[in-house]
Amino acid sequence: MRILLVGDANSIFFVHYANALKKAMDVEVHVYSPVPNKGDYTAFPYDYVYFDDYELKKISKIRFVSWLFNPYVMRRRFSKFLKKNAKKYDIIHFKWILPSWVICPKAYRKYADKICVTLWGGELEYLQLLRSHKYYLSKLGSLIKSADAVVGVMENHRFFDIFPFAKPISHHAIYGSTIIEKLSQMTQTKDDSKKILGIEPEKITVMLGYSGKTLHNHDKILNDIVKHDDFKGVVNKLHFIFPMSRSYDAAYCDGLEAVLKQNGCSYSMIKTYMSDDDVATLRNATDVMFQLSNFDNLSGSILESLCANTLLISGDWFPSYHVLKEAGFKYLEVSGREEAVDDFYKVIGNYGYYRDFVKNNKNVAALKHSWSEIIKDWARVYRELSPEK
Repeated sequence: MRILLVGDANSIFFVHYANALKKAMDVEVHVYSPVPNKGDYTAFPYDYVYFDDYELKKISKIRFVSWLFNPYVMRRRFSKFLKKNAKKYDIIHFKWILPSWVICPKAYRKYADKICVTLWGGELEYLQLLRSHKYYLSKLGSLIKSADAVVGVMENHRFFDIFPFAKPISHHAIYGSTIIEKLSQMTQTKDDSKKILGIEPEKITVMLGYSGKTLHNHDKILNDIVKHDDFKGVVNKLHFIFPMSRSYDAAYCDGLEAVLKQNGCSYSMIKTYMSDDDVATLRNATDVMFQLSNFDNLSGSILESLCANTLLISGDWFPSYHVLKEAGFKYLEVSGREEAVDDFYKVIGNYGYYRDFVKNNKNVAALKHSWSEIIKDWARVYRELSPEK
């Protein structure tokens, strides 16, 4: 079987997904990446990968061009790739539905027997075509109607409210994590991991977001924390962690550091690439994590944090997160930043109770979320689509 994955080939999730899939079934994995090679990895597990460099071209940065023409230019470049390679794929699997990919969806049948789509996050909330979210959703519906399978966290009731016709072709599958596998076998205590990272073990470590993207609202959360009436009484107990190694903006980070220094905060701001071992140590060293991003489709980073028995304070607006409760994970759910920060100070004031509250999360994650387990659902869908391959 030959599969073409369409998405960011640099993504650690893509790398681990391809590795796990090739172990689970006899498959040739090709990738078309609309994101240029960022050089984070010296070797990829793909049988073939193509990095489109349009994002690096000056014309793509012109404001009028970017919102009006970029999706159509990217779609045309993708068509040229398919024609030039003259490959007949068994399956083309779109792993994030960029506006470019919803243009002329029926044409994909020229290059693949079957079409799969997976929503990554933001499709139902923010993505636009010709500056219109409504128009994007209508075109997304056309893509889904022409697809053979929608695969992902499919308990999203809002998705089915918008696209009820997708139910018959929907399949549940989630991303796994090599970090979870490492954490489940880790013998380090949280204090041990803090020492490795140069953090005083007695500090309560607080992580804001899980990447450098501003959609995590690090700045807003930090400002709410330092302006709270209880802040001065606990500042010496806290150590803030900002994992900014993916998609960070230097000026944005400088602004965060200015607030931290002005308020006498102990902190770590991570801007360099981290290996799996580094990430596992970081997760294990984290006591509390804020997840108040604008949108998320159940990131592996959240599952990793839960596996590390980190207390998660999460917004209630993530449609896929109900599967966490159903799986048995314990965390705090809030309706906004004010409630999140108030709960945070309740946690600091009664820390022993909340440590016990999350102590079984590691066992839940280790049992259900290793790559070797979750890849079975994805492989099953591929086999159902191409049973003779």
